[in-house]
Amino acid sequence: MEINYKLKCYITILIFFIMFFCSSMAFSARPQYLIKFATVAPDGSAWMKRMRTLDDKLRKDSGNRLGFAFYPGGVAGDEIDVLKKMRISQIHCAAFSGVGFGQILPMLRVLDLPFLFRNYKEIDATQRQLKDFFSDQFKQKGFHLLAWAEVGNAHVFSRKPITSIKDFEGLKAWAWSGDPVARETFVHLGVSPIQLPITDVTTALSTGMIDTVYAPPIGALALQWHSSMSYMTEWPLAHATGAILISSSSMEKLPTDLSQMLTRETGLAMEELTSTLRNQSRDAIDVIRKGGISLTPPPPDNETKTFSDVHRKVAASLRDKLFPGELLDRVYGILEGLR
Repeated sequence: MEINYKLKCYITILIFFIMFFCSSMAFSARPQYLIKFATVAPDGSAWMKRMRTLDDKLRKDSGNRLGFAFYPGGVAGDEIDVLKKMRISQIHCAAFSGVGFGQILPMLRVLDLPFLFRNYKEIDATQRQLKDFFSDQFKQKGFHLLAWAEVGNAHVFSRKPITSIKDFEGLKAWAWSGDPVARETFVHLGVSPIQLPITDVTTALSTGMIDTVYAPPIGALALQWHSSMSYMTEWPLAHATGAILISSSSMEKLPTDLSQMLTRETGLAMEELTSTLRNQSRDAIDVIRKGGISLTPPPPDNETKTFSDVHRKVAASLRDKLFPGELLDRVYGILEGLR
């Protein structure tokens, strides 16, 4: 009896481990529908941690029918490179900032104008009220807007303090290649920007080609740009809008239940990521300060109007060229209703 009891226990334990092993193998195997996802966000960043959590949930909830293959840290190229790969189905889905999705839908760059938003409430309300409109516009271009994706408030990092417009004079400021908003912003700040792909910024900093960059604090830390700088503006230059897009051709290949799952779960994941990133942004600023970088305070009242004038000049120079004037007026209307 004792031998039979022990044998039954061993068999039970063996069966448990076999089932566990087989289950683990099932979810580590290639899913039936594999979505190739690219981002410039480094592996190990909050961005990629959230995406890997999303991948685990999709594989589990779909019975391993749906999952991602990741290409983080710019290994698939700059955002413009990734977009080209999406058009020929080498990449199916990607996280874009304004530079990337601006190549598809330039009008969306209206949300990236300098000194446009005053707080997160204004950002969230504007994105929420315009999401259906932009979703329809993306569909006409062959893409599906899965979710807004937080990039964050972009601050200026430099090797000398910036507290007024005149402090920009003589700076070797970087602007992302293909970004008309960044270019126009620096021009109206009195700078002729040096335009480079984001993947070339670290090298350009080390060689002295550039001495000024803009980025969310978390991004500056993740990319180690802060280590080359001495100052960071406490006030943001602009809010960098982000979005997760999937090509319509890739979306249409998914069964209805999986496309609905992907849209729903990606939206929830990005909402959680936004909350996480906003909390981590404060922590990142503390890390940056403790690392020896000085924070320059917001400009004095007499300079505030000057920076507001920069917004108006950039908006006017891009109105009816990059985005329709009526869309800009619609954004202003939303903001006026909140203020």
